[in-house]
Amino acid sequence: MAAQHSSQADTRIYQVVHKTFRLATTRLVDASEKLEPSQLQSVFRPRWTFYSEVLHHHHHTEDDKIFPALVAVRPDMGELVGKLEDDHQQLVQSIEAVDSAVAAIERTPDAAHQRALYESLIAVRDAFFPHLDIEDEKIVPAIADSVLPKQWDQMDKEALKSIPRQHLSIAVASLDEMIRSIPRAQQPPPPPVPIRLMLALSWRKKYSAWVEPLLV
Repeated sequence: MAAQHSSQADTRIYQVVHKTFRLATTRLVDASEKLEPSQLQSVFRPRWTFYSEVLHHHHHTEDDKIFPALVAVRPDMGELVGKLEDDHQQLVQSIEAVDSAVAAIERTPDAAHQRALYESLIAVRDAFFPHLDIEDEKIVPAIADSVLPKQWDQMDKEALKSIPRQHLSIAVASLDEMIRSIPRAQQPPPPPVPIRLMLALSWRKKYSAWVEPLLV
């Protein structure tokens, strides 16, 4: 995708967020299928906790900030936005099922509980990816065309600042991984200087060690 015109809201980082969630979901699904139950018992909990809490933060940001800003200038999108908000609530149930499956495999790391974990993550993926498809195909272009660029830039900054502090380094480094995989001309603007320094000094290294058990 070429750089967006200055008269449009720059939604590239929003698209990166969605791509990052797709990759993280796929990695969790693959790890739950391929790792031994004893490995899942020891490594899965912190990675799942990060994923579920950051996903909740993302959906909270959409429901409270992004969607209202869009509907304010595009009331015709209201019905679709309402459906997406309903999807968020339904995903909570799927996420809670994974919570239970993670707790079960921590208690009893065997093949049956591994299968239950895998199937619960498949359910999250199969609900989440079509939801992302709709946002990418309909919501993102509508934001680019209709939300004022300055307003959108401010929301981008607020979303970054509101990431829970305990998750900030992994969240930013996971976005950085995705951004670095995109051709330079299509990358979003760089983050603030302090973020760039932390990535270079420690966050990339920390993230590499954190994600390594999921790379199966």
